[in-house]
Order: sequence, then C-alpha cells, then structure tokens
Amino acid sequence: MATRSFLLRGTAAAGLLLWALPAAAQTAPAGASEPLRLDSISVTANKRPQRLAEVDGAVAVRTAEDLEQAHVAKVEDLERVFPGLLIRSRGNGAYANVTVRGVSSPDYYNPAVQVYVDGVAQDQAYFTQELVDVERVELLRGPQGTLYGRGAHGGVLNIVTRKPDDRPVAATSGTLSNQDRTVEAIAGLALVPGMLYGDVAVHLRDRLGSIDDTGGLGSDIDDGTTWVGRARLRYAPVGGPLDVMATAQRERLRSHEELYVKESSLKDRTVDSVTEGGLPLLDRTVNSFGLTGSYDFGGAVLTSVTSLQKRTMTRRIFGSDTPEDQRTVSEELRLAWGGSGPLSGVIGGFVQDTDFTRREPGYPGYMGASVNDVDSRSYAAFGEITYKVTPTVDVTGGLRWSREESSIDYRRGAPGGYGFSADASFGNVSPKLAFGWQVTPDHRLYALVSRGFKPGGFNHTVSSVADAVAYKSETSTNIEAGWRGALLPGILEGGAAVYWIRSNDKQIYVGPVGMQVLRNAGEAESKGIELDLRTTPLDGLTLDAGATVGRSEFTDSRDPQTGVSYDGKRVPYAPDTTLRLSARYVIPQTGIPGELSLRGGGRYYSRTYFDEANSLQQAGYTLFDASVDLALDNGMSLSVFGDNLTDKVYRTSSFRFGAGDVRSTVGQGRLIGVSGRYRF
Repeated sequence: MATRSFLLRGTAAAGLLLWALPAAAQTAPAGASEPLRLDSISVTANKRPQRLAEVDGAVAVRTAEDLEQAHVAKVEDLERVFPGLLIRSRGNGAYANVTVRGVSSPDYYNPAVQVYVDGVAQDQAYFTQELVDVERVELLRGPQGTLYGRGAHGGVLNIVTRKPDDRPVAATSGTLSNQDRTVEAIAGLALVPGMLYGDVAVHLRDRLGSIDDTGGLGSDIDDGTTWVGRARLRYAPVGGPLDVMATAQRERLRSHEELYVKESSLKDRTVDSVTEGGLPLLDRTVNSFGLTGSYDFGGAVLTSVTSLQKRTMTRRIFGSDTPEDQRTVSEELRLAWGGSGPLSGVIGGFVQDTDFTRREPGYPGYMGASVNDVDSRSYAAFGEITYKVTPTVDVTGGLRWSREESSIDYRRGAPGGYGFSADASFGNVSPKLAFGWQVTPDHRLYALVSRGFKPGGFNHTVSSVADAVAYKSETSTNIEAGWRGALLPGILEGGAAVYWIRSNDKQIYVGPVGMQVLRNAGEAESKGIELDLRTTPLDGLTLDAGATVGRSEFTDSRDPQTGVSYDGKRVPYAPDTTLRLSARYVIPQTGIPGELSLRGGGRYYSRTYFDEANSLQQAGYTLFDASVDLALDNGMSLSVFGDNLTDKVYRTSSFRFGAGDVRSTVGQGRLIGVSGRYRF
C-alpha cells in the first residue's frame, strides 16, 4: 500500500510537469518577460565554473534578486525558495537540523548536509547565520562526497557572496516588523583602481520575540541580538592571472530563544520560567578568517582556500551554563581545467583539523563537573574528469579518498567521577559516475550514481562511559536521473529528478533521555521525485513552483541496545511531501520611475516525525506569505510584507521530558513588517 501510494503521488507530480510544459507554450504571449537563466547563470557546484544548463545533477540556484523578493535574510529562510529543503531549529540557533532528500542527522555536531560560504565549510553550530551581501545560493541535492567529502551526505548549500571590484558600492537596508528589526550597511571601493579593492559590511538584527512567560518575566521573552562585522581585501589586477582575497568576519549572537513549550501551551506560545529554571541564554561568538587565491594559467586555474574558524559558545539551560569552544583550520588546493578540448575536470587535496572542548557544570551531591575534548583530523584527495564523447554527450567520473582520525579525552570530577581516553580512525572512498545528453540546446538529460558519508567519531555530549566507544561512519549511495531545460526561451524553465538513496550504518541516539549514546542502527532508504519550475504565462506574471514527493524510511534498522525494530518507520525530520508555489506580478504603470509588484505564495509540509519510533510528530501544515514591493530605478526599494499570515502554530522539534511530558520548539508566528534598501 505504501509503495502504491508513493507511485500514485509520483505519477501525479510527473503528470503535472508534462501538462505544464505544453500549457505554458500555448498560453504565453509574445514579449513575455524572461526569467530564463539556464544559459546566463554560472555555478561552481562542481568546483569549477559551469553554465547551470551543463551541470549533471540536481542543482538549484537562487540569485540575490530572488532572495530579496522572498525576504530571505538568514540561512534558515532559504527553505522559502528551495523546494525540498528543510531547516529546523531544535532548540536554538546553534542546534539546527538541515534535511535534503529525506537525509538528516540527529547529531548537531555531525550534520548530514554541509553549508559552505565562499568555498569554506562552516562550523556546524554556525549554520543558521545571517546572509550578508550574497550574490547567489546553490543547493546541491543528494550525496556530494566526491568533491565535498565529509558531511555532504544529503547535499550542500553553497553560498557565494559578491566580491569587491572596481565598481564603488554603497548600500544600506533596514527592516522593521512585529518580531525583529534589522539594519545593514555595506561600503566598497577600489583602493588602487584596476588592482586592489576592499569592502566592509555591518549587520545588526534585534529579535523582539514571540513567546510569553507565565512565571513573571513578561511577554516576548525569547528575544535576542545578532551583530555581524566583515572586512575584505582583494588583489586582482585587471587582465592579470592572479586573484587573491582575504576575509575577516566576526559574529556575536546573544539570545534567550531556547524555550521548550508544553503541549497544553502550544496554542498560546507560553512557558513557565519558574518550573524551567529561569531564562535560557545562548551566547555565541564566531570569528572567521579566510584567504582565497587563484592563478589562471590560461586553460587551467589553480585555487587555494585557507580558513580558520573559532567559535566560543555558552548555553544556559535550566539554570546551568555549559560553555563550548571549537577551532577549525582547513586548507584545500585544487586545479581545474576546461576549454575547447574533450576533457575538463578538477583534482585536489584537502586537510582539516578541529579541536572541540565542552565543559559541563557539576551538581552538588550528585555528580562533579566535566571536561570533554574531542579532536578530529581529516585528509582527502579527490578528482573529477568529464569527457565529451560527442558534441552533445559526455561522461563524468570522480573519486575521493578520505581518512578521518578522531580522539576523545573525557574527565568528570567527584562525586561519581570517571574518565576515559580513546582514538579511532575511519576511511572512505566516494566514487561518482554521471552521463549527460544535451538533447537540444534547451534540454538536457542526465543520470548519475554518487556516494556520500558522515564520518564516525565520538559523542560530543558524553553521558556515560559507553561514550568511550566510537560510532562508525554513515554512508549513502544515490542513484538519480533528471531533466533540466526550457520550453520556448523566456516562457518556462525548470528541472525534474527521480532519485533513490540507501544509507548504511545510520547514526542515531539510543538509550533514555539524559543517558543517550550515538550508535549505528542499520539501513534506511529515501526515494522520490523533485520538480522545480518557473514560468511566465502572462507578460509581467512569474510563477515559481516546486515539489518533492517521496518517502524516507528505515528498512533494516533496529535499536542496538533494546533490539526494537524501526523497519517501516519514517526517518525523523523528513516529510514525505513538500510543495511550494509563489506568484509575482509586475503592475503595468508609467507614473513611477521603477517597478511596482505584488507577490504571494504558500508552502506545504506533510507530516513530520521527530524520533525514530515515530511517536512524536507535527501534522501537515501550510504557511502563506505575501508582499507589495516597489523597486525604483535609482536603486531604492521598499516592501511591505507578511509571513505566516494565518499565524499557524507548528512544532519544529519535540522530545519527551519525563513520563508523558512532551516539550516542543515552536516555529515563527505571524510576521508583518516593512523593509527598505538603497544601493548605489
């Protein structure tokens, strides 16, 4: 019955695509506006410049204009514009879960989807960061182990910012709403024309909150402040082969957002601070430094990406402080080549060293304070080569060898003191094979097999001596076929894919809450159909539609401690269906020197489970957004917008807190605001 239901939904989605293609061709008038971008957008999904139309794989791109129109300001907002992407807070901004194609992770410290900013993998506690002066965002769906390695188990979010250049830039923006206030300023100029450029950016967000306290602290207690400062210096002589950019960025987040709401209080969004041990606190500082350089040999480009990211964080929950520190240093060196010949590709190497320390307070008379040090080192060599068999058919082969080394040193003082040290290492080989056929200049078909993995290691949140045993790496195999193209340029563009993913050695938490350890628990499968379409059926009207219809479930999996089987259960944080539809209409007018438009849309998420036993869940729900936007020719824009207009109350995570007591984190309520931007 489950398979039949999946096939029926998949057939319906495919039928919708087939119906939409000729319908758009018949109804679109001559002179319609042109959203077609397959030929005009260059992506770096395969770590070398390619036209989006030439990429063999499910890659979706959203430009800065797309993000601005949808009021996307933070990484977690990206699910508004990418169908099938789910980003959910599981407590606070440092504990976020990212799901792509039904692949997610229960462990905050070992994600299943990686986030990159300008080629640098981000600290897992820094995924939900502010987006500052972004040029585009690329979503790579499915395992990306060959080029991206560890953690690219379900996909990659690749964020690309604007580089400073000869064009002077001065921009300011601000937002005022019932839930937050933001202001941003950017300035850039050529320090030495044609050679040396620089820019600075400052971003401030003041979160006003939406959860009330019945214990005497008042209303909107989940407030917070985020401050971001960034400076960059770029040396890139015009016409020269060398391009080097140094980046320094600091982000400070201080919030009271980690509030867990009882089931009886969900509708009112209230908590009782007296029984919850007071007001929670998240204080996180992230310092990021990067040095990126490339040298063009004329036919081949050598690129180096060096980064240092230092994160300090204190989490106060139930009246106790738990500080964490993490320092990550990485280096990637790669050579990419292309041109008019039959061969193109990329080869490279990668090293990363991560030092993590977590300190937990003691409880007098029960247990002493503890310190947990977990160190991880990664080494990898990778390569991917594309060979043009004919002018329209190509084949791509890739391989990545990885080695992961991890160690733990844990000490807990009296009373109840104990300690242990352990080491473990893990190897992985991630191949890739893809075939592409440019059927016509406007249509491409592809098929591929790829692998991904989440490295094994040690629990960062030790609960017992059982954590001295390392868990194994989780691996995945992805098989997919897809189409990308346009029917009558300027009328309809999009892509579709069918996929099947098998994950082995699933990493899950086992044991009672408070004494949980990470273990491997068998296999899971994820299968589905993806659609991502954009059409202009009428002059001035643009429709964006996206859907994922599938199923992600455990197939041969059981709790290694209790022996309980999870076969047939859904993988947590992986809804079967997500739908997205938005419409934007540019109002014909001549009285305003600019563009006046209306935008509206909705997003649907089917039932989502929060645990392997599927005992905790959020029923399906729909969120509606709308805005009125004015963009003047002088670079000024103004928008009045509303998100979650029906004020839908929905859970983003749930867990059991004692017998029969379920606590949940709650999604954003109704947000009404106005924003303005001026760029010149």
